[in-house]
Amino acid sequence: MSQENVEVVKAAHPPSGAELTRLFAEDSGAPGRLEAIAPLFHAEFGFRAHAAGEPTTGSGLQELVEAWRDWTQPFETWRTEVERFVALDEDRVLVLIRDHVRPRGADAEIESLGCSVWRLRDGKVARIDFYPTRSEGLEAAGLTE
Repeated sequence: MSQENVEVVKAAHPPSGAELTRLFAEDSGAPGRLEAIAPLFHAEFGFRAHAAGEPTTGSGLQELVEAWRDWTQPFETWRTEVERFVALDEDRVLVLIRDHVRPRGADAEIESLGCSVWRLRDGKVARIDFYPTRSEGLEAAGLTE
């Protein structure tokens, strides 16, 4: 089942190299993309972003899109590259990413290593936990760097 879960996550995850500020923009065609991937998500889907300060939580794909719009707002560009999908166990998949962001008004790009842990139920994405640093995500997944 774990390889099948990896394939579900690959299909649901934005493609490597995606420009997230455009992908989640109001006029980006996001509703059509949501409709296309909706069958991959469990009816009780929820997410949590474990950022500094107060974590962001939500449920449903529409709330996830709105959260991404909020997260990308301070940036001119936010490009994410998937480094690897890792089956952790029967119901979890780790996604290792490398983000490249450029804050609005800045000339320099900032690179960061993060990850997310996707939990599946009944072959569908039931929860995503986003971690701003690789070490936090690996620790939450029970792994070390």
